[in-house]
Amino acid sequence: MEGDARPVKISDVARIAGVSTATVSRVIHDNGLVSESTRKRVEMTVAQLGYQARRSPKQPASEKIVLLLTGDIVNPFFAEVIRGAQDEIILQKCVMNIMQLSTERTKIIQAASQFSPVGVILTGSYPFPELLDWREVNQLPLVVINYRINQPGISCIMVDFKDAFARATSHLINLGHTRIGYVDAAGNSEISQARLNGYKTALADASIPFRKELYTAIPADTHVYGGFQAASNLLALSPEERPTAILGFNDLFALGIMHAVRDHGSRVPDDISVIGCDDVPMAAYAYPPLTTVSQPKDRIGRLAVSTLLQMIQNAPDQLGTYSLMESPLIIRESTAPCPKN
Repeated sequence: MEGDARPVKISDVARIAGVSTATVSRVIHDNGLVSESTRKRVEMTVAQLGYQARRSPKQPASEKIVLLLTGDIVNPFFAEVIRGAQDEIILQKCVMNIMQLSTERTKIIQAASQFSPVGVILTGSYPFPELLDWREVNQLPLVVINYRINQPGISCIMVDFKDAFARATSHLINLGHTRIGYVDAAGNSEISQARLNGYKTALADASIPFRKELYTAIPADTHVYGGFQAASNLLALSPEERPTAILGFNDLFALGIMHAVRDHGSRVPDDISVIGCDDVPMAAYAYPPLTTVSQPKDRIGRLAVSTLLQMIQNAPDQLGTYSLMESPLIIRESTAPCPKN
């Protein structure tokens, strides 16, 4: 009966058209980033159902906002990822807003909501519950860098850190080192566990026991100073016990490690070899130049943006993609054969 008819809702249009409500909203408000075939299907469904919506003024291309959340904007690694993302954003004629994460997650989400982004990129942090809930409610596509999560509407860009750190450790073993220290980032994140497992795997494959006294973990945000302090503790061991090589969780730790080696009257790499990870710009200009696991930071940033925009155009409520990036070991002058003393 006519009296029982209810108004057509946006969810009805989304269901019939086979898209998300966010996609219907983008078509209705003409704010772009929807494929032509999807746009036509939604417009046809709107006409068939007689859906009436309050149309907002058309947004200019500059209003297509991508939100990038970063856990540590001070670390040069994240700065290079962000630069790559910005370069791709300019090519795509969008705008990117950058926010550094803090412990006040709810306030971060409240601030992020003010931008009305079309999608989100997350680097330097595991997707926290508040972000996932907000993304789900708003049907926003999310691209996560270097963390693995299997949920609809989320794509991941990863480096195989277990393999990378196994190769880095094996490089030291092939140079004759058996007392290999490791300065890790504290916490139980997927990244730190993968790197630690790679280190342990290479030791086990060479029948070298893992020694707890050669392993230490410090907060990631302590950067160079933390690496210096942690390495100083390792170098305080007796000459027969201290490491002849030290692997750093990242390049900033490794730079602190090299400083600690010199501060203790030893030389890199003559007395102690050092390896880092990330291949930040300063690594090649360290003294001596740092051997490191490289990540294609610029390409990661670009890929994050292009992946996000593809997700927006192709039903962001579908399962995202999973991209694995290469991580070559860049051998420079901070590693050398184990001294024979």
